[in-house]
Amino acid sequence: MPQNNNKYIVSENPQLIIQKCRNHSKGTLKRFLIGFCALFIFMNWIPEFIAFFYTTSYVEVLSRFIHIDPQLMVKLPPTPIALYIYAFLFNGVIKLGEALYTLTYIRNKRVEYIAMVEGMKFYLKAFLLYIVQIIIISIWTMLFIIPGIIAAINFSQAFYILADDPKKGIFMVLFESKVMMLGNRMNFFLFLVNYAPYIFLGYTPSIILSWIPGISSSNIFGLTVLLIFSLPLYAARGYLSIGRAVYYELLKEKGFNNFNYVGQEAFREDKII
Repeated sequence: MPQNNNKYIVSENPQLIIQKCRNHSKGTLKRFLIGFCALFIFMNWIPEFIAFFYTTSYVEVLSRFIHIDPQLMVKLPPTPIALYIYAFLFNGVIKLGEALYTLTYIRNKRVEYIAMVEGMKFYLKAFLLYIVQIIIISIWTMLFIIPGIIAAINFSQAFYILADDPKKGIFMVLFESKVMMLGNRMNFFLFLVNYAPYIFLGYTPSIILSWIPGISSSNIFGLTVLLIFSLPLYAARGYLSIGRAVYYELLKEKGFNNFNYVGQEAFREDKII
């Protein structure tokens, strides 16, 4: 129930939210998920293929500037630095594209693939929001895992807030997200847990495939097959994305009865402010 004029505590059962998402998606879910899988090709496939051809690890790069104990170097995961560079440059605008795409779908009840790329108009702000968010979460995670999880939950609404009003500064966006989540952290965590079966089912084909001899990300054929079989996981994450957008709408509109689908005028403007 609403606690005051500016605060709403989500009391709706997570299963009820999921059911309403299911009802909303009837007849259009497949088209939405196709677009979502395309979005995750940019987030996962492209950097994986880049990393396959540019294998220099972040450990190798760091060792050129600072001394790292050889025994420690062996223990550190040899993750290609290309993955970090790609995430650093593009994850912010991809997350903004996801928020735009999903909110447009929720509010207009239609699939608009163009919404995924409209966030490019606000690339710099999305980039900075992602970097600041990651830095804060990383600092809290280094202190202990649980504070890191709490920080991630606090900022879980940030890209939806930015999608609604790209004129807001990044620290204002993070602050508003934190205020929204006060009193809602545990409910949101339990809400995400309800999607765990969908994520597990989506991940199952990749797990089974990884047991087959010869299928490995160390060769181009194996990597391609693994990425293709990860599409069900992307679809499951797309289903979760719908739920997260509806959860944001609950926080913003203070209940299902107040939902008001107004479109995405802020991102239809030609002029960038």
